[in-house]
Amino acid sequence: MIFDIAVADFIFTALTSISIIMLTYLMLKFQAKPKVNIRFKNGRRRIKLHADEKATLRFHAVNVGHWYSAKPAATNVMLWVNFEPSFEPIEIRYGSVLERKSRGLHLGKRGSKYLVASGIYLFHQEAGEDFEVDVKMPDKEGMYQLWIPIHSDQGDCGVNKFKVKILKKHK
Repeated sequence: MIFDIAVADFIFTALTSISIIMLTYLMLKFQAKPKVNIRFKNGRRRIKLHADEKATLRFHAVNVGHWYSAKPAATNVMLWVNFEPSFEPIEIRYGSVLERKSRGLHLGKRGSKYLVASGIYLFHQEAGEDFEVDVKMPDKEGMYQLWIPIHSDQGDCGVNKFKVKILKKHK
C-alpha cells in the first residue's frame, strides 16, 4: 500500500513537471518578440574608414528568430541609425531595391545624430533587408560607435552596436 502511494506520487509529480515545462515552452513561443540582427554587408560589426571623407555604410538586417523555435514576423519595423556627434549623416536608403529614401536628420541623446527608416517587414527564413547610409566621417582619427535600435509592431527588437575605426585622411 505504501509502495502504491509512492508510485502514484511519483507519477503525479512527473506529469505535473512535464505539463509545466510544456506550458512554459508554449508561453515562450507564442509571447516572443521578433529578434532582428543587423551587420555590415561584409558580415562584421566593425569597419575601418578614413577621416573627413564621405562613405556609404551598407547594412543587412535579418529576422533570426529564437533558439526555442519562436520565429515571429517583425512587421512595420522602424530603425534609428545613430552616430556620434562628430559624424555627418546625409541620407538613408532602404526598401527592396533601395527605392525609399530619407534625409531627415534628427538630434538624439548625448548629442547623437540619427536617420530613420520605417515600414520594413522582416520574416524569419527570408533574405532580410539591405539598407545604406551616406555619411561624412569625423575629421579626427579614433574609434567611434554607432548604434541601431529597432522596434516593430510586435515590440522591441533590440539594439545593434557597431564600431567604426577612423584612420588618417586619405591623401
